[in-house]
Amino acid sequence: MISVQNHQRRLSGNKIALAVALALSLASCTTKKTGVLRSPSSKGEQGTVSNNSGKTAAEQAEDARKLEAAKASESLKNQKSIALLLPFQLNRIAGMRPTAEDVKRSALALDFYQGFQLGLEELGEKGSKFSLKVIDSEDDNFRNTSLAASASIKNANLIVGPVYPKEIRAFSQAFKEKNILQISPLAATLASEFAIPNLVSLTPSIRAHSEIMAKHVAKQYAYGDVVLVYNIQDGDSKQFLDNFASEALGYNKSLQIKVVTSIAELNENLVVAGTNHIVCGTTNRNQIRALLANMDVQSSESGYAFKLYGHPNWAKLSFEDYTNIDRYELTVTTSTLVDENAERTRRFNQKYKNKFQVIPSDFSYKGYDAAIYFGGLIAKYGDDYAQHLVKETYSGINSDFSFDYFPEWGYVNRGVRFMVYRNNSFDRK
Repeated sequence: MISVQNHQRRLSGNKIALAVALALSLASCTTKKTGVLRSPSSKGEQGTVSNNSGKTAAEQAEDARKLEAAKASESLKNQKSIALLLPFQLNRIAGMRPTAEDVKRSALALDFYQGFQLGLEELGEKGSKFSLKVIDSEDDNFRNTSLAASASIKNANLIVGPVYPKEIRAFSQAFKEKNILQISPLAATLASEFAIPNLVSLTPSIRAHSEIMAKHVAKQYAYGDVVLVYNIQDGDSKQFLDNFASEALGYNKSLQIKVVTSIAELNENLVVAGTNHIVCGTTNRNQIRALLANMDVQSSESGYAFKLYGHPNWAKLSFEDYTNIDRYELTVTTSTLVDENAERTRRFNQKYKNKFQVIPSDFSYKGYDAAIYFGGLIAKYGDDYAQHLVKETYSGINSDFSFDYFPEWGYVNRGVRFMVYRNNSFDRK
């Protein structure tokens, strides 16, 4: 029996209790109608309403019930099944009243689910039909191994989750249907570390950010310029910059590029005639402060021109105290950027608040974008949707999707945007 439900959740302070109301393993349709779809009788009979006036009222009612069940069964055949595996971790709630820690632990999963649900409902308003099964993965390896072989997963056309890397590995090792896509919705782990051919990684890796920034810098370069890769060899710098020079040269072989490891070495390689493109990979605030102070001195006293490119996590930093920062056209990459003034965003925010009585989080936006993109592909192409993943791009409220496919690693998202720092904030470029 499949319940068709449109849950109204009031999430004042008790998100967990309302997450319990999901009934997990919930199957919900993106149709507006609310009710219960009953299965055919155990004998498999397909009943019809008889016009034979000799039948009793009870017999005619039974025939009508069977006809309704047959129609419901046929409707279910046309629905595509999506399994949503999220770490609600309801098993860790000790008593009847969840604690603040319980709420915090479950928030990511609940926010993503609610955004995903609204996305499918939006597609449902356009005629698409989905059966959504919401399952608690519990952030547990054994649980995920069991789920991979369960009946709840068996007939799914798409699996979204699990979320955490150890869950993803445990599930994929036990999941035998390698033709069914498994979506990694939030993990930023390199796809090559998972090595799962049917895995779709939605979060662009730091390597993708580096490669896309290298291409951008190569395009910005002009004759007489120099690109200085400022790599101080800390962890963030190594991740972001170790292959930067070779990547940039791959896009522009005439590039004058040099890796430097100190401010003194950087100063030795500055050019007066052209622009100095400084690429910095550290997120250490003291190191960034020292670099910017040096650029101010070199710019004001010696007339050097600069353009600055930073690590993606610079988007989380404040540069309000740096009065000259706008001179350098500071550019960073990001895989998440919500335009609060966009009509689409405002419409979603209002719908989300009306339904759940809270404002959406980044995870809510991510869930919505995933539902619209993958649900849209399934609605458009049916069982062949995976063949169109690398062809169909998407620009959503929070995320962009543009996939490359690697036979050993699966699908890698390269949907990265650029932001430029102006007037004390980062804006989309």
